[in-house]
Amino acid sequence: MAPSRKPDSKRYTVDYDWLWRREDPTARATLRLVVSHRSPRLAARAVERLLARLPAGSGGTRGSGGWVVLPVPDDPCALDIVSGGQDVADSIQSGADAIYDALIPLENLSLSWHELTPDTVPGRSTS
Repeated sequence: MAPSRKPDSKRYTVDYDWLWRREDPTARATLRLVVSHRSPRLAARAVERLLARLPAGSGGTRGSGGWVVLPVPDDPCALDIVSGGQDVADSIQSGADAIYDALIPLENLSLSWHELTPDTVPGRSTS
């Protein structure tokens, strides 16, 4: 199943229907961000810099406050924001906001948000 799309370069807003219509609404949820620029190398570099600036946990995962970010190995311009539990909606929104705030000041970046299906493995290509 293809991920749904949100408008480019807009701040993400949690779609509660996406979260609550799942079998277990507190199970892991994955929001994919794809960063675009007319130069794909610049988009990939922005993602790389963002990852380097995020707080790192003991296992090497990056994130904060109930969410983690996983790079998508097949796509250097993509990141998965992953969370779960009772605060899944707040955590996904918090992660998306933090990443948006870090990336949007960079000129000419386009951001697209993809709400992945529960069977999608975070950090893996959806194709």
